Amino acid sequence: MLKRLAYAIRIITLPPIMALELTTALFFHDPALLGGTMQYLTLLLFLVVMPLSTYALQPLIPFYRRQGREGQRNLAFVMSVIGYVGGILFALGIGAPRMVHIICWTYLISVLLLTVLNRMTPWRASGHACGTAGPVISLLYFLGAKALAVIVIFAAMCWASIRLKRHTPMELLLGSLCSWAAFGFVVLVSMMFV
Repeated sequence: MLKRLAYAIRIITLPPIMALELTTALFFHDPALLGGTMQYLTLLLFLVVMPLSTYALQPLIPFYRRQGREGQRNLAFVMSVIGYVGGILFALGIGAPRMVHIICWTYLISVLLLTVLNRMTPWRASGHACGTAGPVISLLYFLGAKALAVIVIFAAMCWASIRLKRHTPMELLLGSLCSWAAFGFVVLVSMMFV
C-alpha cells in the first residue's frame, strides 16, 4: 500500500506535472500574472507538453528506443531544454510579464546547474527534486502564505523518492538547491530591471 502511494506521489510530482501545477495555480490566482489565457497556454506548451512528449517520441526514435529507460531520460532532458529555451524566446518575443520571465529562466538555469553538477562533480543531484523544488519556491514567492500547502507536496516527493530508493537525502537536497539557487539568481537579476 505504501509502495503504491509512493509511486503515485512520484508521478504527480514529475517535473512537467509540477510545471502544470505551478502555471495553473498562478493563472487561477490571477490570469494577468501570466499575461492572460494565451500566454498561460503557451507556457503549458513549452513547460509541460514538450517535456511530456518524450513518452510518445522515445519509442519512435531508434537511437533513444535502443537505450530503454536511459534513452527516455536523455530524450526528456533534450525535450525539456528545447521547451525551456522556447519559453524564454516566447517571453522575450512578446514582452511577457516579469513572472513569466522568472519562471522560464529559472527552469533553464536549474537544468543547466543540474547538468553541470551531475556531469562535472562526483555528486548526483536529483532531477525530480529539482523539478519539484522550483515550482514550490515559485509558488511560495509569488503567492505567499496562500501556497504553504505546497511544502507538503515537496515533503511527500522526498518521502516517496527515499521510500522507493530512487534517491538519497543528499541527492534530493542537491537537486533542490539547483532550483533554489536558479530561482534566487533570476529573481535578483529581474529586480535590477524593474
